[in-house]
Amino acid sequence: MTIRFIILILTLAMLLLLPGNVNAVAYCSLRDPVAQIAQLYPQKTNQLSIVKTVDDNIRAQVQIALPSNDLHFSELGRHTLYIAMKGQEVLGYVHVRSEQSAWGLVEIVWAIDKDLRIRDFVFQRCRSPKKKIAQHSDFKDIFIGKNYQELKQQLSADGITAKPSVLSHAQGAAELANVVLRCALKTLLLTEILWGDELAKL
Repeated sequence: MTIRFIILILTLAMLLLLPGNVNAVAYCSLRDPVAQIAQLYPQKTNQLSIVKTVDDNIRAQVQIALPSNDLHFSELGRHTLYIAMKGQEVLGYVHVRSEQSAWGLVEIVWAIDKDLRIRDFVFQRCRSPKKKIAQHSDFKDIFIGKNYQELKQQLSADGITAKPSVLSHAQGAAELANVVLRCALKTLLLTEILWGDELAKL
């Protein structure tokens, strides 16, 4: 082997070992933040935003807390939490996350209250034929008002589907309820991990 060839091999090896998410850009974001936040918080007058990076360390924390629910590699990167304000008063938070499903990616815009409970949610993207059912209050009531621990108690032993007692309230949209539950859990968990310190100062 020539010196030049060895240097080439070593350079390629170093490039392969570099973290792949250094400049990653998360694939899910609010398409129209002003309008979408106003939909969830009609009384808001302005908004703030805090951008944080989901890296391999954050991904590992999610894997520990939710062993059967991994973050997709495309979720590594920069994410934005929006803070809905009425003057100087914090009304709550808005964050959008994606979850894989049988119908492709489901993108959900979450409204979270100051106690980190689900306040409401709307679909930004959803190809499920049960989407209309999931927009009704009976379906939403499965999730609204609950915090991370309360939602985690709704998981069955497999860690990815909801308990039958929960799905009995899903109005015939059980598979979509499973997707929404997983997305809600990751959303609340990541909100606490990524932005908890900043939110505590508001």
